[in-house]
Amino acid sequence: MKITFFDTKPYDRASFEHIGADRGFAFKFYESRLTLDTVELAKGADSVCVFVNDTVDAPVIDRLYELGVRSIARRPARANKV
Repeated sequence: MKITFFDTKPYDRASFEHIGADRGFAFKFYESRLTLDTVELAKGADSVCVFVNDTVDAPVIDRLYELGVRSIARRPARANKV
């Protein structure tokens, strides 16, 4: 599965990269926020992972679908420690 991450920071990359290869995931990380202007970066992805500041409105979702993206995951602004 190919997953494109938007609005990423170095700690996001570190959190996900170590689990990707072992599970068959291929990641692309972009510092850019997801908007209608940046949605093309998701071309070729099966899924996108967005942050709370990204734009996930109807035009963006429609374009993601046209690009072949079939799922949208949202990263929380703050993770609680267990």
